Amino acid sequence: MEENTRINGLQAFLKGLSRFARYPQLLFSAYVFNLLSALLLLLIPAFFLLKPAQYTTIQTAADGIDTWLVTELMLSTTTYPALQGLSETLPPDWLGQSMLVIVSTLLAIPLLSWLPSSFLAGGTLLTYVEAPQKFSWRRFLWGCWHWFGTFLLINMLLGIVTQVLVILLLIGIGFAFSSTGGWSNWITIPIFVLVMIPWLAILEYTRLLAVSNNTRNTFQTLWKAIGLVFRRSLALMGLYALSLLTLLLIHIIFRLLLLSEFISWGPLYLIVSQIFIAARLSTRLVRWAGAVGIH
Repeated sequence: MEENTRINGLQAFLKGLSRFARYPQLLFSAYVFNLLSALLLLLIPAFFLLKPAQYTTIQTAADGIDTWLVTELMLSTTTYPALQGLSETLPPDWLGQSMLVIVSTLLAIPLLSWLPSSFLAGGTLLTYVEAPQKFSWRRFLWGCWHWFGTFLLINMLLGIVTQVLVILLLIGIGFAFSSTGGWSNWITIPIFVLVMIPWLAILEYTRLLAVSNNTRNTFQTLWKAIGLVFRRSLALMGLYALSLLTLLLIHIIFRLLLLSEFISWGPLYLIVSQIFIAARLSTRLVRWAGAVGIH
């Protein structure tokens, strides 16, 4: 471990790239699990829309009305008076069902995003910690199951704190913007980044130290993660800054691609969008792999 304490952010990032490239199975697992969680999320509104879909008016509208028009209609029946006759054929509790869909989806999003990361984190971090050993599906799945409950608890507790922290920071940024104007963003946004990067590092190192120390004691690893983040703050800031810049670059490139007419063709757009998702997952895996070198 003495060698790891001397590593800087750039070296950790490059080592993370090397570990990431060595185990492509981890990217495949992350992509599949995130895809499954997205499909589960789609089942919630689909379940509530099964009954209204049986009405003749809805079926007719679905055949000839654009998606954006249906969306506007669901949000406000007063927007298009000519189509208000549609609401007369709907059940009285249609509005309540719509609100239930929205609320259920919003509540399910954090849970479904925590489940894949909670399950995969144990096996993924175990593989990176034990590098350069050959990848083993049995060892990977054992790590996933062994730390699943612990990491789910960590994600739920610290995830709630993260959401509250983000909301408070965004409120502060909005208040500063409304009070002083756009120039305040040059101050508030860097503060937001400087607060969130250490907190993200604490969250991720809580799981990493649990794996590297082979323990499921959440509070012990949380305390150690806090100490490590402050003790190795410069190296971690370098690693997470490089990871953030890489993510921003990916977003810029794929935003230009997805909005261009060159890939407006449906199948090609779908392929590029899936590559974009895989690229985003890759940045997280590279960061996790690089973090192994700083502990």
